[in-house]
Amino acid sequence: MFKISGSFRDPCGYVYNDAGRIIRTVNSTYREHWEWAVNSGLFTSLTERHLLPKFDEIAPQAGAWKTLEVEKIPWISYPYEWSFYQLRDAASLTLELQIEALKHSLSLKDASAYNVQFIGSQPIFIDLLSFEKRTPSAPWAGYRQFCMQFLAPLAMASYEPRLGRMPASWIGGIPLNLAWKLLPWKSFFSAGLQMHIHMHGWAEQKYGDTRKAAPKVRQVKINDKALLELVGSLRRTVDSLRGPSIPGDWTDYYSNTNYSDKASAAKLQIVELAVKQTGGGLLGHDLGANTGRFSAVMAPYFEQVVASDIDAPAVGRHYLWLQQSGNTAISKKILPLVLDLSNPSPGIGWANSERMPWAARGEADFVCALALTHHLYFTEGIPWERQASFFAELLRTGGSLLLEFIPHEDSQVKRMLAARDDLFADYELRGLCTSFGAYFQKVQSWSLPDSCRKLILFRKVN
Repeated sequence: MFKISGSFRDPCGYVYNDAGRIIRTVNSTYREHWEWAVNSGLFTSLTERHLLPKFDEIAPQAGAWKTLEVEKIPWISYPYEWSFYQLRDAASLTLELQIEALKHSLSLKDASAYNVQFIGSQPIFIDLLSFEKRTPSAPWAGYRQFCMQFLAPLAMASYEPRLGRMPASWIGGIPLNLAWKLLPWKSFFSAGLQMHIHMHGWAEQKYGDTRKAAPKVRQVKINDKALLELVGSLRRTVDSLRGPSIPGDWTDYYSNTNYSDKASAAKLQIVELAVKQTGGGLLGHDLGANTGRFSAVMAPYFEQVVASDIDAPAVGRHYLWLQQSGNTAISKKILPLVLDLSNPSPGIGWANSERMPWAARGEADFVCALALTHHLYFTEGIPWERQASFFAELLRTGGSLLLEFIPHEDSQVKRMLAARDDLFADYELRGLCTSFGAYFQKVQSWSLPDSCRKLILFRKVN
């Protein structure tokens, strides 16, 4: 059993991983708040609505007042990996829980975006110890954090989707005295952004000495009605924000490919055949997933499919499609994420371990990498041997990799090389198979009809 790296900041309890079981300890310092939350019926209501993970009390750990076994989240993700719409839904959930807590004379003691995870396209709040008895007339302790970790990133990403990765640089949230300077002038016409970002950020800059400000904050009084009005204002501001209208580089990828209808149909069939042949499993990765055409094919065979793509608007479209599809069997299994494979999410926070690197969050049973390796090779300069070692790192021994090889004569490769010298003599199928042979055994290959492309299935052996 080991302590989960991101749980050390809360003195009220810790989270452990016990051979895949998630164990949450509750210290005696939190007893009053826990008993109030349980007896009020709040936890029962929220778990029944799937807004909180299910939990059961088990024999207490040494030194703990209570010990719980908590429902496991299939794949841990972080706000800087979410599309605009995922972050907006996480913000809405946090505000909804604050409203529900107030109905039970409770309040959220923080508003960390890291308290939210996703089961497929459904956000869920995972920090059971965030609820505390409300002190009458006390301000909301999580207000500033909500603005830094939700509202500021949302506002910036609504104008420019690439800014969605900024929270990785500030684990505590985007400083408001920076956010208000980065937002465009038209954001001043939003009453909510003006109050919660611009005026808030200006005040922080002017009165930023916490030694002077802290005593004044403690003296602030706000009744329940005013607090609900504040939360309502935040909710209206969040709801008013719209996803970026800027098209992504690959948002319309499927409608702008060089595949014939016959080749596209064959590719879908091959993916399903490969997954069936390998037996599926717990975790599958669809790398370069775009809007998730192949993720949907994979989903019935895995408990979790992580569908990653560098294009934030495409990931956003995928997430919205999952929510609107009405197919819960698929929408609960597929998690769309924004990910640059040439620079995947590193470990960040204290000792670079508070938030885990993307590649270290679990070994996969299957990795699908279609129409991807040529981008890594030509655009990012990642040679075959480096690609092979990376894909091998993602897989358990015996796991499978399905990749697509696109030769020089393909029109897409010709277009990529049109403005540069072709110095890539090693870019050929034999070189790929040699490099991947250090980690994988070739199982089968398929030629796509009406195409010079090949799909190759490997099994990790080393």
